[in-house]
Amino acid sequence: MPRPRTAWLSALCVSALAAIACVALVAVASTSTAAVSAHNPRGSADSMTLNGAVVSFNGWVADPDLSGTVRVVVTLDRTVVRSTLANHTRLDVARAFPSYGSLRGFSGAIRLPSGGHTVCLIAGDLGLGSDTTLKCAAFTVRVASGPAAVSVAASNKAFGDVNGFSYSQTARTLSVNGWALDPDTSSPVYVDVIVDGQSFGSAVASRPRPDVAQKYPRHGPNHGFAYTMKAAIGPGNYRLCAVAINAGAGGNTILPCKVLTVRPVGTPAALNVATNATAAAAIQAQAIRSGAARASSFPVGANSATRIAIAARALLQQAAGRATRPPAVTGIPAFAVASPSRVVDEQAVMGPRPTLGSYPAVTKGGRTGSSRSLQLYANDGLPTPGGAGDGIFGAAPLLAANGTTVHPSLPGYGAGYSRLRAEVALDAALAHIGDPYVWAAAGPGTFDCSGLTQWAWAKAGVSLAHYTGTQAVQGVRVQPNQLLPGDLVLFGGNLHHVGMYLGAGYMLDAPNTGAYVRVDKISWFGDFSLAVRP
Repeated sequence: MPRPRTAWLSALCVSALAAIACVALVAVASTSTAAVSAHNPRGSADSMTLNGAVVSFNGWVADPDLSGTVRVVVTLDRTVVRSTLANHTRLDVARAFPSYGSLRGFSGAIRLPSGGHTVCLIAGDLGLGSDTTLKCAAFTVRVASGPAAVSVAASNKAFGDVNGFSYSQTARTLSVNGWALDPDTSSPVYVDVIVDGQSFGSAVASRPRPDVAQKYPRHGPNHGFAYTMKAAIGPGNYRLCAVAINAGAGGNTILPCKVLTVRPVGTPAALNVATNATAAAAIQAQAIRSGAARASSFPVGANSATRIAIAARALLQQAAGRATRPPAVTGIPAFAVASPSRVVDEQAVMGPRPTLGSYPAVTKGGRTGSSRSLQLYANDGLPTPGGAGDGIFGAAPLLAANGTTVHPSLPGYGAGYSRLRAEVALDAALAHIGDPYVWAAAGPGTFDCSGLTQWAWAKAGVSLAHYTGTQAVQGVRVQPNQLLPGDLVLFGGNLHHVGMYLGAGYMLDAPNTGAYVRVDKISWFGDFSLAVRP
């Protein structure tokens, strides 16, 4: 169930406190001419000198909100003519402001036309503040030689989006792609890539993007960027942002940020081992008892997730009439193959119904239609899960993957086998055991409760909303004694939580902040409410 959004930038400001305190104690060079704000970029234009028609400049700048590299834009008579990154080594800055580091210097030059002009150096803000004018100076050029700097008028902020990103642990490279443009010019803009406040490079948004050109035809076709940069990043969850650098007046724009997950490699880990093993044994026993699987179907030494997957698949195949019918048992309803008009009785497939906890009266949920999860998956186009991930701060740390308890390798399928939708969804969910809970996240490496079910069923070609209240009506309502693997189980009169049924009274879910995607017993929650088959 989504909670109110949290301001992520506020958490990034903590590291800046030491830097703010240093400003009052040490002066590296002349201070900015602009009024100082706690969030504005700070630094110094150490020199601006005219030699013939060329103005050379240098200085340093840092942003107290983020450790990313600040871009300095140069204006000629109030219009931008060029920009440069403040990423040169400045050991004096590092000594005076240790929290800023040494890569804070900048330098450059522009050529002026004849006549009198004003040149300004402006530090672009990356966080909560505003751009800072470091220095303005008046120059007069008697005779200009060569072409002068080309000015670009601007009044509106740049904008765009990050469409994709990935991290290669082998190559230690970060790849990002998207688009950005400034509405005041058709020229390409710079895009700085920032991970948890640290700048990793700058791209030029100059690649063809027909979709962007169609939406913004006045600005031309070439505003895409695709950039791969060196990035030695350790395992964990990071906030990846791209900053579109404005081509003129006005501040820069932080494009929609994403959650970047870097998984550990090769380190043993354990998660919920006892519960996983108990659930695997119970669901395996159901599959064997019903005749859907044999003991030999389960490889000796197989991990818990593999055993759950094999058992759940067998039970689903049996319910769909693709495996041996379960034996008749006195007191258990007779088995009948599932059909669009008939929802299979769990007891007929699995035996006596397990204890699921209390069932408060709920009137919401349910729709008419087929039992879609027991239909074949036909390589449908994948719906796009909503919610890129929010509330990253406070998430549990990433668990290491050893192929046993976290991110297990699931068994394959026989040649020519056509999977049921529920099998596809279960496989997708089980593969993410051990991923951290992050509110509003729907994959690929972090999830909240409805984000997990949305992600898993999207892999099966079924589109679910990223909200428990809506998921409750996005399938066929099934009774507690009709549950089959893959069904959604929802909790509480307010439908505050959702998981995916596995069998024998167990489910897979993303429980809460600080926890991981894991196997839980439904009765532990005590307020099971309703179930839906997508």
